[in-house]
Amino acid sequence: MVGVGVPIPVLDEEIAWHTSVSNKDITCPIVDYGEDYPQANGNVMGEANYADLFAGRAMLNGKEIPATPLSSMSRAREIAGTLKDWIARGQFTLGAAQMNLSAPVPRVNPPSE
Repeated sequence: MVGVGVPIPVLDEEIAWHTSVSNKDITCPIVDYGEDYPQANGNVMGEANYADLFAGRAMLNGKEIPATPLSSMSRAREIAGTLKDWIARGQFTLGAAQMNLSAPVPRVNPPSE
């Protein structure tokens, strides 16, 4: 998995509203990283929200299990602080969109050995 920090230009109230979701409203799949993920079989065991993951738990098959998100809130804040500093110093400016993030991303297969 790869994490990416993406600046979102909040240019109006509508964009602000769409970016104001809470962690309980952001869900992600629960997958088995020891078995299913390396085999890329797409098996999703359940779903969890980020509020629960940041609290260290998730519900799976009616049972509470220990869990953690792949993202790091402290790292995200560090990246946001760096971006804020760049913007304040004029070292980061907005340009034309390079790609639509909602468009499907082509899957890249590793080279065969």
